[in-house]
Amino acid sequence: MERVFELIDRYEIITLFRHQAADSDALGSQFALKQWIIEHYPHKRVYALGTSIGSKGKLFPGIDSVDDDTVAQSLAIILDTANTSRIDDERWQLAKYKVKIDHHILVDHYGDLEIIEDRKGATCEILASALEKRGEHLSQTCAEYLYSGLIADTLQFSINATTAEMLKTAAYLVEQGVDVAKVNEINFSKTLNEFQFETYIRNHYQQYGQCLAYCKITKAEYEQFHLTFNEAKEKVYTLGKVNEFCGWALFVETECTSEGETLYNGSLRSRNIPIHDIAMQFHGGGHRYACGVKNLNDETIKALLEALAKRLENSKM
Repeated sequence: MERVFELIDRYEIITLFRHQAADSDALGSQFALKQWIIEHYPHKRVYALGTSIGSKGKLFPGIDSVDDDTVAQSLAIILDTANTSRIDDERWQLAKYKVKIDHHILVDHYGDLEIIEDRKGATCEILASALEKRGEHLSQTCAEYLYSGLIADTLQFSINATTAEMLKTAAYLVEQGVDVAKVNEINFSKTLNEFQFETYIRNHYQQYGQCLAYCKITKAEYEQFHLTFNEAKEKVYTLGKVNEFCGWALFVETECTSEGETLYNGSLRSRNIPIHDIAMQFHGGGHRYACGVKNLNDETIKALLEALAKRLENSKM
């Protein structure tokens, strides 16, 4: 990461990118890095770019607007994005120099410099750990952006990627002034509509085999709870923490094709059995135990469920 800081010091224009349907880790790493740069280099021009804001967008500042010529002169830092097709704003390709910082399992090489730490729980953890090692004092705002991404991607330090080093990094952020209760509240509180939607998922889940739970949700179903697609798909955790389920999946309708076929995006989770390789076979990827898949129809969902159930049940033996 020290090379990244050297590049930040050298470039006068810096553009920050992240993935589509941005979550708290994507936005937290993007805005924390912007905050740190402008606090340390007030003369530099720093832009946080992207248009596809997920349900957590309201927790962060607004996205910047910049012309192509400015991007072409910039150092581009792409955060929390494993593959090029998910980068939210194709203009990253125009930049003079490109840096990839990510914690997902490698899918695409696309940076002149790449920092990939797939054992980290969040991209915010990578940044926070690097700042801690440099002995940086952070503003409360910067620290809270990083802490938001860290607790969101680790489900409040409850996933397999949680380590002693991660908790020390979290402690460093708290020392910088993070209001832990406030940040947890804004990241994990829910509306009554969301609460009722989670109840709906629990009432309509199905099992595939002995230890895989799943639910398919149509657009009409999530819209009756006044939720967006991004808000709906994040509710995969609703099926977790059940002793009998080794894995769980939520499929949410995205669109109908011109032929009238319904397509779904899916969120897949496993308690402790790697499933990322299966996700990659179905237009997806992610982490070992938490993945996403895209553009599946009823037939491919059935094939995916069969592959997941087989992996989970064989691993239990």
